[in-house]
Amino acid sequence: MKIVHAPTEIAGQMGILTRQLRKEGHKVAGFNGFHTFLNYKGGILNTDAFEILKDFQFLIDNVDIFHFYNANTFLTDFADIPMLKEKGKKLVMHHWGSDVRKDGIVRELNPYPLPPSYYTDEEIDKQLKFLSQYIDVAIVQDHEVYQYVKDYYKKVFILPLACNIDEIQPVYPSVNNDNPLIIHAPTNREFKGSDYVEAAIEKLQGKSPFTYQILEKVSHEQAMQTYLKSDIIIDQLLCGSYGMLSVEAMAMGKPVVAYIRDDVREHFPADLPIVQATPDNLDEVLLKLIQNPSLRHEIGMKSREYVEKYHSVKNVVDDLIKIYELL
Repeated sequence: MKIVHAPTEIAGQMGILTRQLRKEGHKVAGFNGFHTFLNYKGGILNTDAFEILKDFQFLIDNVDIFHFYNANTFLTDFADIPMLKEKGKKLVMHHWGSDVRKDGIVRELNPYPLPPSYYTDEEIDKQLKFLSQYIDVAIVQDHEVYQYVKDYYKKVFILPLACNIDEIQPVYPSVNNDNPLIIHAPTNREFKGSDYVEAAIEKLQGKSPFTYQILEKVSHEQAMQTYLKSDIIIDQLLCGSYGMLSVEAMAMGKPVVAYIRDDVREHFPADLPIVQATPDNLDEVLLKLIQNPSLRHEIGMKSREYVEKYHSVKNVVDDLIKIYELL
């Protein structure tokens, strides 16, 4: 298959997926026009919309499948979508959350408030109605995002976040460490619930030895090196699911603390090892981990096994190819 992924790299997924698709023998290009301090590398061309459009006719003539990300396409007004559909191209839209997370549904399903999406609820509804006229298939990472798009597309597939597990060697928390390193690495403090994290850390002062480090605005490569030294990773406490930080931390054999909504958790495998916490009990959850190095090690071992089973890029891409074959 000849495939293009574009135009927005999210959590390194475009690079991870395109590289694996090439290993599977497909001709794949990835174009990213969204640049951040995370500076994801590998498998994609970091460019801009103007440069992509220079090759647009070539892509129309030569590509079979267009895999779009984050409610973005090549043109800001989606003018390319009817054109691609008319040319008989196979189209899929990969939604990630903030592009479709309507505030009204958040208030209905989530006990904790989230910062606004990129768009208003009316804008999200208008975009999804337009896109789903031409695109039959959408992909989401989990059941939390599924809720926002399920009523628009003919088919919505849940495809887990993909991880290059062969490139991440586990470093399990030591059972002999009585001063564990806790890391929290928010890309968006408000979304991740960082104020609650810092409040919990403050409550824990003097109760048991630990070291706390917050990582902000560093490259993905630098952050990964720092995670390896950690004993506990705190991911997100508000949205009700887990993100790529959790996946990478679990691949390293680290226990991850996050809030998973009950209705979302029931759709994950039963052996999900993420330690459940809320903004209200985070300090208690952390204290148990801080004071129990054997428990940290045990959860770390289960975490690595979970990622190998459910987030391995090989397994994820095998499922992605099955989706492509249905287009």
